[in-house]
Parts: sequence; C-alpha cells; structure tokens
Amino acid sequence: MPVLTDIEIKLDAREVVLALHQGKKAPEAMIEETWDAIGQSQALIHPRALYRWVKVLGVNGEQVLLAPGNGGGDAVLRLGPHADLMAKAELALVSIVTIGGKLDHHINELNKSGKLLEAYLLDSVGVVALAEVGKAIRKYVEMEAESRGWGVSASLAPGSLQGWPIEGQFALCGLLPLDDIGVHLNESGVLVPFKSVSSLIGMGGEYQSKKVGSVCRFCMRAETCWRRRE
Repeated sequence: MPVLTDIEIKLDAREVVLALHQGKKAPEAMIEETWDAIGQSQALIHPRALYRWVKVLGVNGEQVLLAPGNGGGDAVLRLGPHADLMAKAELALVSIVTIGGKLDHHINELNKSGKLLEAYLLDSVGVVALAEVGKAIRKYVEMEAESRGWGVSASLAPGSLQGWPIEGQFALCGLLPLDDIGVHLNESGVLVPFKSVSSLIGMGGEYQSKKVGSVCRFCMRAETCWRRRE
C-alpha cells in the first residue's frame, strides 16, 4: 500500500496564532513564542500518508458502495444524508495522514511538568502541521484528476460530515493497513496517535471543481466554527 513520507510542511507562527485566537489579532509576544514552538516541533513531527484508490460502484440512498479490489469484497460506507456528494465519483482516494505520536508524548510531559503554555502552543503547531499533511493528499488527488481531465469532490471524513458519525471510521479505515504508518483505531473509533485524520475524496468526469473543497456547510461544527463566521 502506498505511503507518502516526503511531505514538506511549511509552518508560520502568525497562521498558528490566528487559529488560536479564532481569527483575531494576537500579541507579538505570543507570535515569538509560537516561532519557538515551531522550532521545537521539527524533531517531533514525522508526517506520513497512507492511501489507496478504490472504485466507486454507486450511491444508494445514504450509502456509498466501493469495490476495493485486491481480492477484497465490496465495502459499504454509510455517509448519511450527504452521501450524494459522492454520486459523481468514479474513483475515490481513501487516506490516513498522521504526524506520529512523538509530539503528543512531549506535550504530555510538558503538561505534567507544569509548562502549560509551551504545551498549548506545541499542540496548536501540531494541529496546523497535520493540516499541511492533509494538503499534500488533496494536491495529489487534484493532480491525478487533472491528468484524466476529471474533477474532484470535497474531502469527507467521519465525525465531521453531518450524518457520518465517528463510528464510520471502522468501515473507512478498514480499507487500509493502518499498521503501515503506526496508526490504529481505539474502541471509540478515534485514530491514535491523535494527530491523525482520515479522508474520502472522489473524482470523476462529472465533477466541475478542480480543487478539493471542504464541506463546511455540512460540518457538525458549522454553527460554532469561527472560520465560517469570518
């Protein structure tokens, strides 16, 4: 199963602080401290992305039917009322991206020693770093779709798309050998290390968009997200 490891992560302290302050201006002192946190994170972040292409057989109500191939049987993903977002897909990329567990381990040690601000800033840097790994996967899908003259869907994930609960991770992640990148699901369907995330992205000739979008309007946190308010 393909694994991407050569992933460039570009981190900017101002972007990290912008997220911390929900889009509001932050003190310069915090920006400087965030640059320090970014420096510390370099030896603790190990980006990896595991993925596979699957054929999309169709959408039936709230379900998406996939043919994973390699001798495996068809897979059913219960996406809920927005399963139609995959209706135009001919192929889909299923992926897991992670930055590993070393950063979280270090953050836990900082919290235990009372260095709460340092831990908080490092945690925020990790969240942004994980988003950068996700961008690499989206760019890969966009390039593949362009080579075929196709378009792409939005990026979908259990626990963020309305109607696709976190328990949907079991079916989605069951399509990938998570051990290949040192990731596993806990009993609640949460990926461990915690700075890991799954996604399902469709592509096909009927999609109009050339860029993988978001499903903010269908997100479970749509009513409270500061980015949507902005």
